[in-house]
Parts: sequence; structure tokens; C-alpha cells
Amino acid sequence: MFRLFKRKPKGEEVLLKKLSEGRGLLWDRINELKEQLQNVEGAVKHHTKEMEEMFPTTHHLENGLYTRQVLMPKGSFVVSFIHKQSHPSFFLSGEMDVLNDKAEIKRIKAPMTVQTEIGTQRVAYMREDCVWACVYKTDAKNIEEAEREVYTENYLELPQSVINEKILLLWQE
Repeated sequence: MFRLFKRKPKGEEVLLKKLSEGRGLLWDRINELKEQLQNVEGAVKHHTKEMEEMFPTTHHLENGLYTRQVLMPKGSFVVSFIHKQSHPSFFLSGEMDVLNDKAEIKRIKAPMTVQTEIGTQRVAYMREDCVWACVYKTDAKNIEEAEREVYTENYLELPQSVINEKILLLWQE
């Protein structure tokens, strides 16, 4: 277990108790789920040929913007990367159930615009074929560099203020 504070402030015992009750940070829970899913027959990993075939993605990088559009087929279950910046997203077509940052499952239907906040990680089940597009600000010169700039699989790469905000929300429950 890592230390959350340098000094033990009042209330830390409550937070540590919640973490030990299995109510840890949502990123940790999603990571556990992702590890379990990788053992399921038919699961594909990011940045593989199988992923490219199953989830066709269009990338575009120009004038300081990286846009990415992905087709997610009906019946698929997707665990996204953690977003390292806030940005607009566009749910262009389809219907899905998505786990939000409050650990609630919501059904959403396209079309809709979504403001994705820094630290967001989605877990979604596609009820129909779905198309999702994102727009990011970047100085990257290629797609691989842009992806490293806007996504992570480790929430500890996020600014400490974002992590602290999630810890505070957990503590206030």
C-alpha cells in the first residue's frame, strides 16, 4: 500500500478503510478487470493487428490537432486508455452501456458530444455498432508520439492534482 499523505491527517483512516474494503480508485478496479479480460477467448490487446482489424481506427494529425475515430462492433466490450488531457469527444453512431467516473453504468445513444475530462477511463459494452471520435491538442509529429502524449495505461502518469481529486471524491463518499 502506498502512502497518500506525508503526514497522517484526520480522516486518512477512513480513506484507507474504504480502500481496504475493495473500494479503491476506479483506475485500479478497471485495471484488475482488464487483466481478467485478457484471459477471455477472443480478447485483443491494443496496438495489435487483431485490434486494428476488429476496431478499425482512422487517425489524422495536422495543425496541432490529433483526431481519432474508431468503429467498435456490436457485442464488443472495450476498456479505454486513461486520458491525459481534457478534450471534446463525439459519439457519432450506435448505443452503448458505459461505466462512468462515478462507477455508475449509463446507457448512452448517439449522436452526442461528450467533454472528456483528464483522467477519464471508460469501460463500455456496445449494444450496436458504435463510432466514437476524439480531438486532441498536440505538438506531436507522428501518431505514435501523439498517442503517448494523450493516453496512458498508468494513472500515476497523471498530474498529482487529478489523482488527489479522485482520492478526495472517494474519501467523501
